[in-house]
Amino acid sequence: MDEKTIIIVDDHRIVIDGLRAILLGKPNFKILHELSSGKELIQVLNIQAPDLVILDVMLPDISGLELISIVKSRTNSKVLMLTANTDEDTVCSAVQNGADGFLDKNSSAEELIYAMEVVLDGEPYLGMNISTLIHKSYSKIVNELRNDANKPKISDREAEVIKLLATGLSFKEIAIRLNISPRTVESHKNNILLKLDLKNTVDLLKYAFKHKLVEL
Repeated sequence: MDEKTIIIVDDHRIVIDGLRAILLGKPNFKILHELSSGKELIQVLNIQAPDLVILDVMLPDISGLELISIVKSRTNSKVLMLTANTDEDTVCSAVQNGADGFLDKNSSAEELIYAMEVVLDGEPYLGMNISTLIHKSYSKIVNELRNDANKPKISDREAEVIKLLATGLSFKEIAIRLNISPRTVESHKNNILLKLDLKNTVDLLKYAFKHKLVEL
């Protein structure tokens, strides 16, 4: 690998010192600037674009998430997020804004170097801890979707009945609204409970709110 230029942006001196120590013995990497704010980064980018920006999420002036978009709009630099903020929303926002990689500050020096090499080669990289987080999150979503998919679908008329029940209307009032008999309304409700494997009207109302058939 040819020599790659790096800009580090983090407002904690100890982090910058640690990164410098890690990269000091790596001839393929050259640190151009060590910065502590988003404004400093923007000023530098006006005159110089590195191969890679190592960027923290939490900075004193501009969010690292916002800076990703700025870097990407002005340069061809790769962006590797290195941060202690590894919650799902932060990771997803970083990726959506164009981050090429995301690494937990608890990662080893070896993983940092590997992540830098992968990102500089044009491939995305999510740290091992981040990958586990994303996998668990999406596994949960997939399981929920699978469970919903396995449930029988309710008809448009049944959905109408659910909405009206959720507003507190009686069988008779719903029957008038839908121009059907109260017994038919009750039959619809019982069929819905069977289809969705629900026990009672309270469960049905919870289902309606969860699936946004009605708004709180």
